[in-house]
Amino acid sequence: MNGTNPGQELRNFLKELYPHNYNNTDFKEIESFISEIDSALIANGNFFQIVYESSINYMVRRFINTAEYLKRKYESDEFPPEKFVEELRRFIIKATRIPRDKTEKLLVLLQACLQSKGRKVKPPRKKRLLKEYQAKNELRCYICGKDLDEQESEIEHIWPRTMGGATEDFNLKISCSICNDKKQHYIDASDFHYEQICLVSDKSDENFSKEMKKEYRIAVWAKSDYSCTVCGEPASIVGTLNFGRINPDDSWHFLNTEAYCDEHTPE
Repeated sequence: MNGTNPGQELRNFLKELYPHNYNNTDFKEIESFISEIDSALIANGNFFQIVYESSINYMVRRFINTAEYLKRKYESDEFPPEKFVEELRRFIIKATRIPRDKTEKLLVLLQACLQSKGRKVKPPRKKRLLKEYQAKNELRCYICGKDLDEQESEIEHIWPRTMGGATEDFNLKISCSICNDKKQHYIDASDFHYEQICLVSDKSDENFSKEMKKEYRIAVWAKSDYSCTVCGEPASIVGTLNFGRINPDDSWHFLNTEAYCDEHTPE
């Protein structure tokens, strides 16, 4: 993506406020606890990272949805026009411990996210984008790599519109209806229920395809931005990405499963 989504700006803002090395005793204890689990699982920092990213995404969702809640409650004829912003500011000050000198910045970011949330893809833009992808011979779902025709193609927000994603070309791609539906409003790989992705089946088992359900597949593909882990070629170019394990002696779980093109699939 070449542009910036308000939701991304909000996430970056929160990461600056609460980085890994946040100087807080309680946080350090939690950080140590997560690090110990990471070490126990020999996750090489990947478990720690996914917990951190997931927690930041929780904050993003919590703030945006609370702002939407307050907007619905106070933007009506019953209240003066400035009431919503006043209540949102009051929420940030009274119901959170966000540093007071960051209140106005957060307020601006949340308002921008809500504006993006209300913008949908209009038919002319969809028609133009479909023609552009068709001209490049790239009418494939960017998530699963399935070949599409114009009728089954949908325009999907890479960064979810409901989470402050812009309805601009840089944040829009072609997808199939199934992937568009199953991706839902997840921001990235860490936003999925990664803790549930731990299969008992092996790839050769009959139940593997069923157990590795669509949501799990999308979560794993999202780890490498829907591209081959080795060469970086996207599914929209090379087609459906396969799954391979980092450690072939371990089970098929979220941290051990990566996406590969046909050429680079390890097993």
